[in-house]
Amino acid sequence: MKFIEKIFGKKEEAPAKLTFKFDELPAWLEKEGKNTFAELGAHIGDKYSEINTALENLSEAKERLMDASFGEKVYKRLAKAGASNRENLVKNLDFIIEKTVIPKDTNPFEAYQFQLDAKSVLNTCLENAIKSQQYVKALFPEEYKDIWGGLKHLDVLLDELVAPVNAVKDELEAYKKLPLDVELIRQMQQQIPVKQKNINELTGKYETLKVELGSENVRLEKIEAGDEFTRARELEEQARTLKMQISGIDSNLSGLFSPLSKALSRMEKQDGSARHTMSSDSRKVLKILKDEPVSALDIDLAGFLVEMKTRVKDGSLGLKQQKMNKTLEQIDRLAGTDILLRLKSQREGYSSELTGVQGELEGLTVYKEKTQIEDKISECRNVMDSTGQKLDAEKEEVARLKKEVEELKSGLDSDLSDIFGKDIEVKY
Repeated sequence: MKFIEKIFGKKEEAPAKLTFKFDELPAWLEKEGKNTFAELGAHIGDKYSEINTALENLSEAKERLMDASFGEKVYKRLAKAGASNRENLVKNLDFIIEKTVIPKDTNPFEAYQFQLDAKSVLNTCLENAIKSQQYVKALFPEEYKDIWGGLKHLDVLLDELVAPVNAVKDELEAYKKLPLDVELIRQMQQQIPVKQKNINELTGKYETLKVELGSENVRLEKIEAGDEFTRARELEEQARTLKMQISGIDSNLSGLFSPLSKALSRMEKQDGSARHTMSSDSRKVLKILKDEPVSALDIDLAGFLVEMKTRVKDGSLGLKQQKMNKTLEQIDRLAGTDILLRLKSQREGYSSELTGVQGELEGLTVYKEKTQIEDKISECRNVMDSTGQKLDAEKEEVARLKKEVEELKSGLDSDLSDIFGKDIEVKY
């Protein structure tokens, strides 16, 4: 035990090598600690006894100071100041005696902390009573001599208490750390199999999901290669084409009524201002032509177009000549040709065909089955990703634990050798 030899000299040689199972180490450390600290503890116990005696002597010296009388030649004014300063010194001495509480245990770490605290109290109180010490020294020299001697002796004893502790402080800290390292290694070693079990379970789950994903992909490929799916694709393409044709007709309709927009806006504005009030039927037609021209295919526009043409021609809408001509030209085109009827017939034909295509599509179950499989595949992949992340995290944690355990073991072996000065083998 190298650090005990530093204090008390070389002891009887111990066996050159000791071998322990890891589980046996805590009990051995506890037993060895008691043996190791026995002599250091005895020293601390002796010093505690001396410190206690020093405190008792200091208390007696304080009582003598309190009982001491002023000399006959001391002036009243000086005596008054002396009494006040004696009281202050006594107060600080009481604080020193009260706060210097000797530990019941001879643990070196407690002794070290006790010395720090006691020295701090001692120095603080002496600093607080510097002025008072001068008065007491001058007025009560004998009593002050006893008190000052007692304080110096207490200070020396406190230093002597921790001298051997300070000499081996690093080794003591290492010894204090040993049980903590042992417990930490034990806890980490217990975590590793738990984590490994999680890894096995997650690996099994991941592989199951992988097989399930492969199976669902095969089902999806089979559906996409089937006749029903091919027919569904054809119907989808037909529906897409029909929608584009209907959309083209709707665009043509908007284009047909676009030249009338200026006139329509003027009519709406004059109706709103009551400058020229329209009939309710004409008002409805105007709104359709402005907002939803496709619906114009389902109504009779003849009367409205006549009314509109009259108002354009009489100039009540305030259109410029060029705009007026283009508007009248478009009104005549709409009223004098079957263009609207042809567009209506085409749109109804495409819409009817689209309804039939969509009805056939709805009757096919292949898309529903495909969607269900795709949802299953998506869910499977999401769970696989989540499981994979958890699996990676658990593997990283096991690797970290194993690395830290090995580092702690290496440090523990080194500390054991340094502290006890012999080859100690721990079987983990």
